[in-house]
Amino acid sequence: MLKNFFVLIFIVIFTYQLINMTRPSTPRPNVNPLALPKLALAGRAVLTFRNLETGSHMTVKLKQLRDREDRKKKLPIFYVTISLLNDGVQSTRFAGTLFEQGLRIKLGRDVAADSRLGRAFSWVVNAIRNPQSLVGRVGLFHEGRCCACGLPLTHPESIHTALGPVCLQRMVDAAQHTNEDVASLFVPIS
Repeated sequence: MLKNFFVLIFIVIFTYQLINMTRPSTPRPNVNPLALPKLALAGRAVLTFRNLETGSHMTVKLKQLRDREDRKKKLPIFYVTISLLNDGVQSTRFAGTLFEQGLRIKLGRDVAADSRLGRAFSWVVNAIRNPQSLVGRVGLFHEGRCCACGLPLTHPESIHTALGPVCLQRMVDAAQHTNEDVASLFVPIS
């Protein structure tokens, strides 16, 4: 009788573990949404926005252009590509150009302002302008690469900042000249 009881307990525990293993786990956002303006305009950002209510997501790549003669000189212009779920066309499409001055946009050649891609591009730019609107509604993820230089993140603390230690120090040094408080943006989210 006692043996049957233990067998029954084992079956219940095993079934519970099996059910939990097959259920898809939802990853926790790993970037503070308030850091979005700094990260998106860092140089080589690849960020995923996930709607916390519906679970839908889109991945946005922002690549800063460089001067043709002096490759070390960064221009205030970004090419933006967006990957939308089930867009029926292709996985990643060129959305347009983002100009850092005033966060102006120019849509890509085949992108209409009222298309799904055009609306997504406008939404991303509005999120960069007002990152507070994302808090509690949208989870922000990075792909494990530095948003400034694109190299893989290997330093444990850099997972929370989405910037490698050298690029983060450059950003902090640049912010000290303008008296910005950058440290509060890179506090790990709970």
